[in-house]
Amino acid sequence: MNNLQLFMRLYMYELEIWLNEHKQELLKISFQSDEANTDRPLKEFLKSAIELHCNCLSRLKGIDSVTINSESYPVLSIVTNTVINSVILPPISNELKNILKKENAVFTEPDMCLVILQNGKPEYVTIELKSTKNDSIPGSSVQQITPEEWVIFIKHTSNTVEVTTGQYFYAINSKMQFPDRSPRPQVSFSELRKWNSRCRKVEGKSLAYKSIGDEPEKHELLTDWQGVLAKRWTEIVFNRSHHNGEPWFNNNLRKFVLQFLEQYDAMSDKEKEEYRALLKKNIK
Repeated sequence: MNNLQLFMRLYMYELEIWLNEHKQELLKISFQSDEANTDRPLKEFLKSAIELHCNCLSRLKGIDSVTINSESYPVLSIVTNTVINSVILPPISNELKNILKKENAVFTEPDMCLVILQNGKPEYVTIELKSTKNDSIPGSSVQQITPEEWVIFIKHTSNTVEVTTGQYFYAINSKMQFPDRSPRPQVSFSELRKWNSRCRKVEGKSLAYKSIGDEPEKHELLTDWQGVLAKRWTEIVFNRSHHNGEPWFNNNLRKFVLQFLEQYDAMSDKEKEEYRALLKKNIK
């Protein structure tokens, strides 16, 4: 846990407080309706707010440490000579793209990128913006997700707005629709706020985070999403009950399994064994 990561835990908590204290300004912003990506007016508002009002740690004067799973880090060493210099909005330069690209990751342009100076040296932290009128929305493609990326999640109606912040991983609610191209695990405002309520607390003079790295189901969703889908489909075809309103795909799975079994049952024992070996060989 380096100083930049610790700074972001304090900073995003402080930014959440500031944004919830300025709801009337947020209500004036035009949001895209039920879209995963927020629109330009919100990005411009956040850029201005961060650069003019929230470019350093200033409000958490009673906090003197950050605690991560019982390990405590003093605030003084975190905030010394650390300031947000600017906020970059898309489109971003090729030079910055090369800096942000990670090995073996599908690169997508971030909604926002903070340029943070630590002892005069620039560091870059990307932020994903999510907004919804309800609660859950499709998230990013599973290959594009960076679990530790920071998220500003806004839930809004015509006359109310709520803001919560946290890391992308803790906004995932484990639901994933059948993919038309690439799976997009849902993210949920209430899921992230619930995690914050349970695991992010001010205890005495410390901002404490607990249960970091828990939730094995979400880890499995991101590391072996094909295995997760295979388990769910197996449960569907072995479920003896049927109810109205099921997704069309459930019925299609049953038809597929019946056709598959007809061909498989017609094979000899040797052919079945060879076929199983071939399937395993072709799994990438």
